[in-house]
Amino acid sequence: MKACIVFAQEGTDSFCHAILSRVKQSLDKQRISYELRDLYQMQFQPVFTSEDMHRVEQGTMSEDIASEQTIITDADLLVMIYPVWWWSAPAILKGYIDRIFTNGFAFRYAENGPVGLLQNKQAIVITTTRESAETMSANGYDTVVKKQIVDGTLQMIGYDVTYQNFAAVPYVEDAARQDMLHEVEKIMSSIRQPVGV
Repeated sequence: MKACIVFAQEGTDSFCHAILSRVKQSLDKQRISYELRDLYQMQFQPVFTSEDMHRVEQGTMSEDIASEQTIITDADLLVMIYPVWWWSAPAILKGYIDRIFTNGFAFRYAENGPVGLLQNKQAIVITTTRESAETMSANGYDTVVKKQIVDGTLQMIGYDVTYQNFAAVPYVEDAARQDMLHEVEKIMSSIRQPVGV
């Protein structure tokens, strides 16, 4: 089994980095090989340029897009870890999705709308927010965040998605953050091996 981790948080010592560390530890423990795509460390170019668009329309693509698509294709599991900014993903991750999950690779258009092409794959999406779960629920922001990446992107293109947001991260006690990291371990332990493995 192979995994791809797409990580979108700058720096080295955020709570997202602690989550990433637990995810890697869990994959190592389960002997699941993985590719880490640390978008800030990679200095990933997130703009889906007009040249990119024309190449996709012609059935070709930029070398960096082709490389990432190969990693995604080879992975049975996709793990996305990122902080929520403006009730959405950071721009660098949105750009990754725009450039990599292209028409003809991740989906195609049929008579009744888009059809996902990345079937029989699992995804785990873990986000963090400053806001409390109560605030997010009261304003409907929890639904907005989930629908954008989980429902409107990954499920649409074929993934079976597990989603977890950790709320009020800067304001809770360290013990609560440790509980969150234990929850990460539980989520990772629920990974299903692909059929035939």
